[in-house]
Amino acid sequence: MDSLSFAEESVAILVIHSILQYGPLRTDKNEIFDSWCSESHEQLLEDYFIDEFIARLERRLDGCQLSWKNELVLMVITMITMRILTVCDLTRDKRVADLAIKCRRAGENWIVFILENIQKISSSHCNELIKLRLKMVNIGISCVLTFSTHRARIDYLLSSNEHIVSLLKAATTIRDNIILNMNQSNTSNFVKNMMRLTERVLFMLQPKITEILEKSAYQSLNDFATIYWAVILINGTMDGKWQKRTNDPYTSWYDCRYESRQLSIDCSNGTFLIDGMTIGFLA
Repeated sequence: MDSLSFAEESVAILVIHSILQYGPLRTDKNEIFDSWCSESHEQLLEDYFIDEFIARLERRLDGCQLSWKNELVLMVITMITMRILTVCDLTRDKRVADLAIKCRRAGENWIVFILENIQKISSSHCNELIKLRLKMVNIGISCVLTFSTHRARIDYLLSSNEHIVSLLKAATTIRDNIILNMNQSNTSNFVKNMMRLTERVLFMLQPKITEILEKSAYQSLNDFATIYWAVILINGTMDGKWQKRTNDPYTSWYDCRYESRQLSIDCSNGTFLIDGMTIGFLA
């Protein structure tokens, strides 16, 4: 693993494809490994292997934390970490989840760094802006993927207002930067496929998101709206009375009134609307 260049898209494709493969499964029930685990991933059930693997991943992550230019490295590390979390034994799940959170925080920091760089670049430098926005899309994808595990372990990664805000920020980062890069031909097939994966992750998370929002009286949506729409921050705090549009557990739209405005958030793709319009179209 140490010799692989995760920053190259071809390597990222190969590694992620290997991670996502499911079979072949064992049919011999006398084997020591669980029958549901594919042969290629059986080592992920061994604690000593997990300890060494996680240590190497963490070193790789630490080595690139100050360099947001290699965003594919973060994506690959995140994908490997989430696969380990899905498969590993209960004795190691907390440690692996901690690495997933560390990946998420690294991505969030990188997004801040890139936004600071974008603000320094003239709008006439279109190619440079496009490249930076594509990096933000990839980093947003990585952040969303830190929520991609099964229900038995999702509480490690999605259980608080802070986690909900992180998820919404990541989803919005992907959506906004895809829209800003109007020429979709700049987006590779690999990135498009990873975006489809994040869409599935976000869709499957909706019942859990609803559960957390209802327990916290939708505080996460107020916090996110305050971060995303500067008008609220200028005016103070927000205490909106959000409502879910339907009772369907997978419905992702939430609405509320803020002064004379109608706010809407789609938790499945990061859409934030004010009176039915995105912030960019407001006068």
